[in-house]
This record gives sequence, C-alpha cells and structure tokens, in this order.
Amino acid sequence: MKLVSFAVPYTQDKRMIYAAEYLEKHGFKYTEDAENCDFVLLPVPVKKEMIDSVKGKIVFYGKGDYKNGFDYMKNETYVQKNAFLTAEGAVACLEQNTDYSLTGSKILLIGYGRIAKALHKILCSYGSNITVCSRSSLSAAEVQFNGAKHISFSELKNPADYDIVINTVPHIVLTKDELAAQKKGVLILDLASFPGGVDTLVANSLKIKLINGKGMPSKYTQKTAGEIIAEAVMNMIEGEKL
Repeated sequence: MKLVSFAVPYTQDKRMIYAAEYLEKHGFKYTEDAENCDFVLLPVPVKKEMIDSVKGKIVFYGKGDYKNGFDYMKNETYVQKNAFLTAEGAVACLEQNTDYSLTGSKILLIGYGRIAKALHKILCSYGSNITVCSRSSLSAAEVQFNGAKHISFSELKNPADYDIVINTVPHIVLTKDELAAQKKGVLILDLASFPGGVDTLVANSLKIKLINGKGMPSKYTQKTAGEIIAEAVMNMIEGEKL
C-alpha cells in the first residue's frame, strides 16, 4: 500500500503545521479525518495518549517505541539537521540573553557530539574564544585539530573565567564544585535532554544565570524544523517501501 493521505491531529506545535505544508507540496494529501487516512504525523516528543488516540494507524512520531509507528528521530539525516538548528537556536538565545558580543567571549562547550560540533563551527565564525570539555581522546584530538582548547572533566573544578558555559551532555556534570569554580556573572545554557547536565538547585543558590535550552528548533526555527521532520518522514516512507 502506498501512503498518500495523512492527518496531523495535534497542531499546538507549529512544526507540525509546517511539516504538513511541506508534505502537501511534495504530493501527499492532508485530511482532517484521522480514522480514514493512510498515516498520522505526531510531534516530538510524542506522548503515550497521542499514540493511543490513533490506535491501528501507521504513525510517524518523535521519541518513542510503539507498534505500527516510526520514530523520525532515528533518521540520521534528521538528527544531523536538527543538531544544526539546535546550534543556531542556541546562538540566537545567547544573543538575546547577553549584553556583550560573542566575538572574543570565552565560551566553554561541554560534550562534543553533533550539537557541540555545530556550535563550535558557528561560534568560530563569530570569533569566540572556545574551550571544549569532552571525555574521549579521539574527541580531544578533533577539538585541537579544529582550533580549540581541550580540557578534561576533572578540570571543570578548576577556577574558570568563562563568560558562557554551554552543556550538551545529558547527565549531571555541573555539580557544586564545578559551579562554584565559575566566575561571577557566568551564563550557563543547558541544551541537554532530561535530566540535563546542571544541578539547578546549586546553580540557583549560587545565583548563576541558568537557561534551559531544550527544544531550540521549536523556539527559533519552527518552519525549517517542521520541514526536516517532513523530509525524514518522506525518506522513511521510501526506505520502508510503505
């Protein structure tokens, strides 16, 4: 069966609206009839009640593992493009929450996965002074090859003079010792998924400005974020021969 008609029952997330428009431009047919369509498009992160509301349908969703469903967040092209959008949103967020230029600013990136690498590239174009903290010797070599200073996680406890700290590691890495080592006025942007990488209670007690940066694409680049979701769905339909 070739999938043609689709429904988008949850449109509070504007990315879904843009995804639907993109699918229509590429030959798919939108319908409000979720019961009789070929497939249903759900947002990220999907909730169980959303899946339950369209039982028996082929579903494309973000984050989860459900029968008759396909997680577009497992599409490598989507993941890479979404990392770029996250990095772009992070820079926009920094510009909105600082009264100084990113040019020449001392910035620490924690982690060196897709998002951190994209951030490194963007911030280099601004002329930021970048340090990267990561675990593996391979990433350390890559960081240094890309022109940044590298430190280990144990060095996070040393007195620091970063203007901005950006975390991308999805477990707590900035605890009391690491946070106390930061200079007064530091801005911390936590991009990691739950539970994040910062002990928020300690950060608050130290009066550190901490920004929860989850979901950057949905805040700053909704149209493009929706379009790459649609692209991922189209690629999965073609790849699975649906």
